[in-house]
Parts: sequence; C-alpha cells; structure tokens
Amino acid sequence: MEFKTEHIGYLTDSIESTREAFALLGYRADAIVDDDTQQTRICFLRKAGDVTVELVEPYAENKTMQKMLKKGVSPYHTCFTVSDMDAACRYLEANGFAPLFAPVEAPAFGNRLICYFWRRETGLIEVVSER
Repeated sequence: MEFKTEHIGYLTDSIESTREAFALLGYRADAIVDDDTQQTRICFLRKAGDVTVELVEPYAENKTMQKMLKKGVSPYHTCFTVSDMDAACRYLEANGFAPLFAPVEAPAFGNRLICYFWRRETGLIEVVSER
C-alpha cells in the first residue's frame, strides 16, 4: 500500500488572514471552496517545489473544530493520496487506525473520496483517492 503526501492541513479561524501570512512565505492561494458536508471552508496554498498547505476554516456550527481553534491556528492533519480507497481503509483499520467516518465526496477535491483516521502515534490523517 502506497501513501503519498498530498498536503498539511491547518485549522484557522480566518482563511483570509492566514493566507496573507502564508503569502509572505511565497505561497499562492487557490479559490475558497465551501464543504457543507464537513461544515468547513477550504483553501489550498501552493508553492512550486514545496508541500501544499490546506487552510480549513470551520463553519460556526462545527463545534468540534471550533473547540480545536481555541488553541489558535495550527497544523492538525496530514493528507495522503491513495490509489484504492477501499484497500487503504481496510489496511489502516487492520493496523490500528480508527476511522472517523466512512469515505465521503469532498468538493475541494473535485468530489474525490476522502476519509479521516486517528491513531495516537500519528494523530489525525486524511486519505484522498487519486481519482
């Protein structure tokens, strides 16, 4: 099973302010996408030859993420692409990763499937299908 790093996710209370700070580091912002399923706004920041950064701003009603924001803006997950979502989910679960939910379509990824997993030793990870 191959997992390729896709991005590092940052939780923020303001995509606009955080993307301005990352612009000072040479990142350029994609368009902001609303994800009603996850109750978040998403914006990818890209820099040639460097890791992509995903800014995630929770909707006001997303209480779990709002609570996480009390610690401030910070990285909170690493995302990996996988060629086979079903096989990746089975592999991760068999190796002690707890799924947070079943795979869902994500508007920020052109409706490709995503799923989040938790394991104490890695924290939160996201997997996204390559296609």
